[in-house]
This record gives sequence, structure tokens and C-alpha cells, in this order.
Amino acid sequence: MPSAGSRPTRAYLKSFILGFCFLLLPVNASADETLKHVVILKTLTSPLLDKSAAWFQLEMSHLGHQEGVNVSYTILNAYGDFKRAKELLKTTMDQDPPDLVLTVATLATRAGRELLTGTKIPQLFMIVTDPVGEGFVGEMGKASKSNITGQSHVVPVESQLALVSQILQTAKRDTPFRIGIPRSTYPSAASQAAQLRAAAHQFPVLEFVDLGFPYIPGPEGRTRMTELAVDSVNAHKDTLDGLWMVAGPNQSNVDFVKNIIATGVPIVSGGNIQNASLGAMIVLQSTDELNGRAAAEAASAILSGINAGEIPVTRPSRFIAGVNISTATRLGAVIPSGVLELAQDNVFYQQGPGN
Repeated sequence: MPSAGSRPTRAYLKSFILGFCFLLLPVNASADETLKHVVILKTLTSPLLDKSAAWFQLEMSHLGHQEGVNVSYTILNAYGDFKRAKELLKTTMDQDPPDLVLTVATLATRAGRELLTGTKIPQLFMIVTDPVGEGFVGEMGKASKSNITGQSHVVPVESQLALVSQILQTAKRDTPFRIGIPRSTYPSAASQAAQLRAAAHQFPVLEFVDLGFPYIPGPEGRTRMTELAVDSVNAHKDTLDGLWMVAGPNQSNVDFVKNIIATGVPIVSGGNIQNASLGAMIVLQSTDELNGRAAAEAASAILSGINAGEIPVTRPSRFIAGVNISTATRLGAVIPSGVLELAQDNVFYQQGPGN
């Protein structure tokens, strides 16, 4: 039988527990009232997009935006289909208007612009190759003065061309390197291919050949685009010295890249570190972490009340490099020591199929 002294203790504990539970109610209600709704609309599933978006959410939590406490996320995946991207975003906007829409990659950003232009909902983009060429913003490094801002993730084309030219010049050839561009009509791929061709006259060591094919969404499309790209490369391989992998979903598709390498035509520029490990001679890229952190910093500012149109459109402040010595040797070229130092742990020696 409990002692008399224990009864006040029990009564105290009971009242404490009830009081504690009661105190939880207004706290949760208050959190719900201030919950910011962020929609993340991804173009498709790929390592670059998925990891960058994951870093975005992680950095948001570090900046004080805790999921379920003061922010909620709705994550949408268009699976490479523009119509689906618009439908998903429109449905979400109608059901629960967001405080911010983060569009990941070019196609999703296009869908966002069509639905968000003229509204008060701010749009933030990431992993967009050419936001100016796409018409999303007027100028890099400047604020848009509308309801959009964001970051491009790619090294400027002129910088890529300068580096590749510097390397290939060491081969001391009398004729230019004919470089094929196996690319789909996906927006960022077509845009970067056009930029390369437009700037090529500044780099006489290079001559580009466009190897275009239609963009086809979905899993079946990935397979079909690989077949079309391989057919196009094989049709021109006797006149090509190398290939340039432009931005877009095929650049991060391992099967696509492996099949391209299997044609026997070396890749001179591969777009991401993974492709350098597979055989691409040189790669310059931003990192998933930098992409995500930059987007989170902009998102945090917007959710804190800053107008998206007042935040300058940027590129990552740092890039990393990857090189494949075997491919450079096959082309008769030498990788400069400074590039090797920049690449650090991303220096590869293995040869891809056909080397």
C-alpha cells in the first residue's frame, strides 16, 4: 500500500503530464499556422537532380527551416514529360497554393514559368543550363525584377572550350579536331549545343558536327534515344575525332554514355565526374552540394520575405574537374599539370570500350 507521502507526488505527476500535453496543443497549432509550403518540381529522376534536391532540403534544415515545424514539402516528378509537369504543378497550386516553387532542371522551369508568370508565387530554379537563352531571366548576375531567381549549374561554354582547346593543342595537329555532339532536342541539350557551335570560331583547333535526334520522355525514351545516338555516331565515326557530351538527361545516363563510348569515338568533354571515370577526357562541373546549398540560401531569403526578383541569378562559385589520362593519350594530348591538380582524386587511367 502506498504511503501517504506518495499521494501528493502522484497527484503532482498527473497534473504535470496533463499540463504538458495541454501545452503541446497551442505549440503545434502555432506551427501549423506558420508552416510554409514549398513545392519541388523535378524534371525527372537522375543522380544530379536527386542529389542536388536532397542537399537543398538538408541545407534548408541547417538554415532553420525544419520540415513539419515551419516548412512542408510537396515533391513532384514529371518523369521528363512537359505536359505532366504542368498538370502536376497546376493541381498542387489549386489544392494548396505554395509559398515557393523550386523547379529542378530546364523542363520543369519552363512549366513553372508558364503557370507562375503574373502570379505572386515566387519561383526558384536550379540545374538550368542556360536560363538567359531560355528566356527565364534577362541576364546572369542580375536580379530579374519579376517573381523568379535561381542558379545555373554549368561552367560557361567559353571556359569549357578554352580548356579543351588548350589540351588538344598539345597534340600539335595541322587540322582541327572534328567533334560530334550527340544530343537530343531536350531544351538544355539543344541550347548548349547551339552555344558550342556559336562560339567555336574562337577556337580554331575545334570543329563541331551536330548529331541531333528527338527527345523522347519516359523509360522507353531513354532506350530509344540511346539507339538513335549510337546510330548517329556510327554513321559519322569515320570523320570524327571525338565527341562532346552536352547537358541534359542523357549526359547522366550511364547506359547512354557507355553505349556512346562503345562506338570507339573518344569523348573529349563529358559533363560530369562519372563520365570521366568511364572515359571522358576532361570534365568541369559544379557539385550536388554546391547546387543544393545555393538554392537553399535563396529559398531561405524568399521565405523570410525578400522578393525573388531582387535576388541575383548566379552560377556556382567553385567547380571541380575530372580527367581521363588514357583518353588524352589516345588523342595525342597532354593534360596540363594545373588541371591535374584541380582534379585531385578525379584522375582516371582506365580506358573505355574501343580504346
